[in-house]
Formats: sequence, structure tokens, C-alpha cells
Amino acid sequence: MNEAKFENEAPLQLDNFSDLLGKKSVKATFRLQPKVISVLSILSTQLGIKQKSLFDFLMEDVKVLHAIARSLTPDRLDKDKRIRKTFVVSQKSLSMLKAVAEQFSASRDDIVELSIQRLLPVFKKEHRRQSNRERAFVKIKEHFIQGKPLMDEIRQLVGEDDSLYRSFQAVMSSYAKTFTEIKTLVDNGKRIYKLPIEFIKRDNLGR
Repeated sequence: MNEAKFENEAPLQLDNFSDLLGKKSVKATFRLQPKVISVLSILSTQLGIKQKSLFDFLMEDVKVLHAIARSLTPDRLDKDKRIRKTFVVSQKSLSMLKAVAEQFSASRDDIVELSIQRLLPVFKKEHRRQSNRERAFVKIKEHFIQGKPLMDEIRQLVGEDDSLYRSFQAVMSSYAKTFTEIKTLVDNGKRIYKLPIEFIKRDNLGR
């Protein structure tokens, strides 16, 4: 039997292998304010993004991390209110964070806390979006409720066996399914209110 030949196969690039190792998940524990932890947790759920992916996104811009590390002062953050929280992050993100902290003699916890605060504009936007969704849902619910008496009226006019009634019944059945999905979406979005809007102002998180 002839040995398989791989001359035409693309060679394994060491750089690509390093990237793969960098994406490996590891656990890291930080001391952060509960409100800061809530911002990351709630927002990741609201956007349908894993906390690991959101954390990695915050760690990928080296220039921003340097700016954050340079801005740190001993009285910048309220460290007495912090609690321990373990996150799943990529090896690359953790290595980047460690390197920046060592370069600027800064606390990893401080860098992480201020990095998460970069998400505040997104959090506020999602807070407003949820409020708008709830107002829209009120109108959708009113419209959906009106469909039941209309379907009964059509049934009385043409009868249950009439194709017009059956077609409208199918529409209402589909509408009911979609209405349930919309209601679930709106209800799940209410988790964002666990952290009131007045508590996510930058000054409140930072002090």
C-alpha cells in the first residue's frame, strides 16, 4: 500500500496554532463592584452574547487598555464595596490584561472594572430599547385581543366550514404563536431593570 502523500496540503502555520491556544478558555477571579458585575451579566444576556465573548471584546484593544491603566489613581474607584467574581475568559485576554497591569504597575481589578464601564452607553441604549418594546407591546396586545371577537363575528356570518373563516382562523392561530414569542421576548428583556438606570451613571459606578 502506498503511503498517503500530503504535498498538496496546506502546512500548519505556527501563528494559527498560537491563535488557537489564545482562544482556550480559562477561569479568572477578580474583585469588582456588584453593579459592575451586573452590567456585564445583564448586558450579555440582553444581547444574546456570552460573557466570555463580551469580556474578550473589552480586552482586545491594547491602546484602550493602556489609556485605562494610565488613568488609574488610588482614589479612582470604590474598592471597599467589591466582591470576588470568577469569569471564564480566553487565555489571550487574560495574558493581555496581565501584561498591561504589569507594564503600568496597575491592578487587574481596576483595569477590568473601568473596561466594563465602557459598556455603559450600550447598556443605556438597551434600557431605552426595552422601554420602547414594552410600549409597542401594549399596542400589539390590544390589537391581538381584538382578533378574537372579530373571528367570532366572521364565524357567525359565514359559518365554521366556510373557507374564508378557516383562512382567518389560520391567520389568528399564527398570530397567537407570534404573539407568545413577542411576549416572551419582552418579558425576558425586563431583566435589564434589575439595575436601575440611575445606578449605571459613570460617577455612581466609579465611586
